[in-house]
Amino acid sequence: MVKLLIIHPTDPFGRKVAGDNTFIRGLIKYAPEDFDIFFIGISSDRKKYIPGEWLTLQLDNKKLEFLPLFYEPNENRKSKIPVSLRFTLSLKLTRIKIIPKSVLFFNRMEPAILFRRSKLPKIGIVHSDIQKQLQRKKTEVVWSYFPWLFYWYDNLLIKSFNSIYTASNNTFNFYQKKYPERKDVFHLLPTWVDTKLFSPSNESKYSIRKRICLAGDNLPYKGNWILYVGRLQKEKEPIRLINSFYEYQKRGTPSFLIIIGEGNLKKTIEEYLKRLGIENNVFIMGAINHELLPKFYRAADVLLLTSNYEGMPLCVLEALACGLPVVSTDVGEVRKVIKNNISGEVVDTFSLDSISRSLEKVLRNPNTYSKNNCINAVSEYTPQKVLRPVYEKIRELYRKGIRHGK
Repeated sequence: MVKLLIIHPTDPFGRKVAGDNTFIRGLIKYAPEDFDIFFIGISSDRKKYIPGEWLTLQLDNKKLEFLPLFYEPNENRKSKIPVSLRFTLSLKLTRIKIIPKSVLFFNRMEPAILFRRSKLPKIGIVHSDIQKQLQRKKTEVVWSYFPWLFYWYDNLLIKSFNSIYTASNNTFNFYQKKYPERKDVFHLLPTWVDTKLFSPSNESKYSIRKRICLAGDNLPYKGNWILYVGRLQKEKEPIRLINSFYEYQKRGTPSFLIIIGEGNLKKTIEEYLKRLGIENNVFIMGAINHELLPKFYRAADVLLLTSNYEGMPLCVLEALACGLPVVSTDVGEVRKVIKNNISGEVVDTFSLDSISRSLEKVLRNPNTYSKNNCINAVSEYTPQKVLRPVYEKIRELYRKGIRHGK
């Protein structure tokens, strides 16, 4: 059996709205049968997942040994002291005995500092566009206040990794140039979508909407549904999202913005909606179970994304896999799947007028942005295709580690 130890400051059973969380769940869900998976993380349910104790659990029908280090009540809110820092300190202080002869997998790089001198093979993944993430005023990431410290820290870590994956072309090129002597360590890994969960439906949008409403959500089932899925944080620019919707509303078509997500800006958004007088047309659903998301994608008319930067936003792949077209700012790798006049529109600027016009174009021409066009756009982004080389690399490193007695 291949022993894989995932070290990541999250609750894999929690309700955090984030692409990196979805990635790690999928990595576990689709892992080969000969993988024994261990996970050191945190708990968002103190009664169910007791901090400090190894628990044998099932995640998506996959056996998982889970050790939460501490309790974090709301993973969707950024705390004053970053959870990654608290997690790293807790990991250091608790002196946990690491699973011997295992491959270490870091879905965030910071905790890897504790294992820099370890001879166990290490794999890391960087989900974001590093250089854009460090731009002040466009993100709430603490590293953006100390970019020099980030690069120093990053330099310490990179040299200890056997393999590093990234979903961002910009990050991949950045690492290739910065560490030419370690080019073979870096790999470009496309984001993928779980097509078993995210798939189209033959049921009409209005029928799906009625069932959603009957479940207790006070949503209108008529009019255009404009959907947003993601964190309510600065880098996602939720105020730009609201303003784009407000601009589109001026065109007179009955429409509603449905926001699925949590974050520090939630209260700010609610107050802003009241100032604009559109609080009755915007519904903030909060974080919902991942299994319920496909219903909203199938019921909506368009997904809207107005971020400052991204890697490959998972919500875009999920929407397209459900047959929903997307309007997005030109961030990360979105142009690989959002094709203008086919599966949605990529907007070249952050102009509210440009975004609202693209919304109008998509909503007025549903036949142009057909369900089949959207599904075909993500046909190559299945977990079976994308994750295969990752599993092969884990297996390769594990066998090498065993041979060398690590």
